[in-house]
This record gives sequence, C-alpha cells and structure tokens, in this order.
Amino acid sequence: MLKPSDYQLRDPNQLITPCLLVYPERIRSNIEAMIRIAGSVERLRPHVKTHKTPQVVQLQQDFGIHKFKCATLCEAKMLGECEAADVLIAYPQIGPAIDLLVQLVEKFPKTRFSTVVDDLQAAQALNEAMLAASQSVGVLVDIDNGMHRTGIPAGDQAVALYRFLCEAQALVPRGLHVYDGQNHQPDRSERETAVANLMQPVRRMVEQLRAEDRTVETLVCGGTPTFPVFANYELDIPGTELECSPGTSIFSDFNYGHDYPDIAGIQPAAILMTRVISKQAGAQTFTLDLGNKAVAADPPAGKRCHFLSLPDAKELKQNEEHLRVESSVADSVAVGDVHYVVPAHICPTVALHRFVQVVEGGELVDCWEVTARDRIYRVH
Repeated sequence: MLKPSDYQLRDPNQLITPCLLVYPERIRSNIEAMIRIAGSVERLRPHVKTHKTPQVVQLQQDFGIHKFKCATLCEAKMLGECEAADVLIAYPQIGPAIDLLVQLVEKFPKTRFSTVVDDLQAAQALNEAMLAASQSVGVLVDIDNGMHRTGIPAGDQAVALYRFLCEAQALVPRGLHVYDGQNHQPDRSERETAVANLMQPVRRMVEQLRAEDRTVETLVCGGTPTFPVFANYELDIPGTELECSPGTSIFSDFNYGHDYPDIAGIQPAAILMTRVISKQAGAQTFTLDLGNKAVAADPPAGKRCHFLSLPDAKELKQNEEHLRVESSVADSVAVGDVHYVVPAHICPTVALHRFVQVVEGGELVDCWEVTARDRIYRVH
C-alpha cells in the first residue's frame, strides 16, 4: 500500500505546483527489480520513453545495463551523448529521418545503433543513405504479432525482407523486434498464453532463416506488461538471444502497479505534487492546479489520478490547468494544501514536464531536465 509519508517533501514551499517529483532511491530499487526479473543485465534492453533523462540512463548504466531501446531520434541522440553502448531505435526511419540517423551514427561512433524496418523500399532507402555516407547500421525486422500498428507478420514477406538485410551492403541484420502492446491482460496466465501463441510463427521464421545459414542475433520482445512473461520464456534457439524491453517499470504508475502485481518489486518513483487553489463553499468539492497539461490525459476522464492522501477522491472535471475533485473529507481541506498524486499513466505525464524535481530523504536535492521530451525537426 502506498503511503503519503513515503513521498512527502519536508518543505513543499520550495516548489510551485504542479510539478513532478522523482525519487532516485526508488528508481534504483526498480532497476534492481528489473534485473532480478530479467535474470541478468544482458537480458535487458529498457525503453527510455518513460523517463527521457540522461540521469536515469546513468543510473541504469551504474548497474551494468548497456543496451537501450528508444522511439524518437531525440531519445537516440540523448543515448549517444550518454555513450550508451547499444541503442535500438524501435521506430521506422522514413524520409529525412534517415539523414538524421546517418548523422547520429557518424557523431557517436562509441554507440552501436540499430533501427527497425517493415517495408522493402524503406530498407532500400536506408541502405542507400548509409552507403553514401560510408556508414552502416543494424536493422531488425519489425514483426506485427497482433497490434497492427507497425510491422509485418512473421512469414514469407518478413523472411524476404530479412534476406534483403543480409545482402544489403550497409545494413547489418540484427534480428527481430517483437513488441506486443496489445497484451495487457491483468491475469498472468492469459498473458502467458498470448505470448506463447504469438511466438509460434516467430520461432518458425527464425528456424527458417537459420536453415538458410542466416544469423538472427536477437529477438527484442515485449513491453512492461509482458516483461515477466518474456523473462521466463524458454527460447532455446542456439545463437539467438531474447531481450526484454520494459519501459514504464523504471518509474511505474498507478495503472501498472494496480494491474500487474506479478511485476514484483516495482514501485512508483515519480509523483505529482499539486495544491488546492479553490474551495467551493458548502460543497464536498475543491479545485487543484492539476490540469491536463500536467498529467496524462490519455486515460479516461475521471481515471487519471490516484490521490495518496485522499483515497475516496473523485475527479469531477478537468480542464487545461484545473482539476475539480469531490471528497468526503473536503471540509478539512484548505486552500493551499499540498497533495501527492500517482498518475495513472506516467510516460506521457513525464513528457508534459520540462524538468523533474529530485527528492531524497524528503529533501529537494536536484532538478533534472527531461532533455529527450523535445523533437528534432530539421536535419541540419
């Protein structure tokens, strides 16, 4: 059970609200839990989309984690600046994004970059750009296993695309990207069944490629919900390693903590601090400065916040800078009171804040810039 005392600042008047607090001790604890679940650091390729900060990358590197996954080129640039050894950009590079990827490969020679493809023409364009720059880049075929967002099904078309990667002069085939974001069943056994089913065609594809003497180095699998499932999955294909790529687990949030108790040891490490800015006379309601510009609005309205000190709080209406709340203890609430909130979805919440406030032992000790929340719009 989460306790307000675990997150409270001794002097909250140092900060104007709303703001996002992070707790390095809890981040370290989550990293230890991730390594324990995965079985080793070599089995981990955590996604940086949740935190987007070089300081958290450094904390992971301190534990020996050297492989990372990202979605944006700004995140990839941040990882290059952190001298991350191995970076997978799990997002198709199209148009001028290919030119920027070439620049990143040139600028950060200490980092082994890879990306994903699901289209032959895009792969050809990537090969031509790398050839023109006398560079090379790793590539994984992006497998659609039911999410229908990007990727192609494991089968003949995917095999043909992988063959092209093997023959292309400036592309290095690294394996398959198998993200199953559609699998978020609270029941562990249902997730296990889903993973077992989706992996059957993937295994057949790997075996076919290996029969052709083609190297399939890595399968990068799953996100946070299926992290413990893939961590226990027996791949047993010589020469092919399975890597887990959880993201949300580094900070956690209310929904994941509530829905997936089998992700043992993970606890919220990022909390919103908010203040009461108005109180409605004679009503069991009051207003906080926690609008949808401070907390992720992708969960349904009314289900975006978990109030640590107001367990019965009900979100009535949220605007850009306001959140009206109903509570049975509204009579005891005063304008100016500080409250601590676990967001339902932490990843887009972090992206709403340019800086996070660092708390250790109840004291404000630092401020980290969320450097990779920005986007790169121009190649030069």
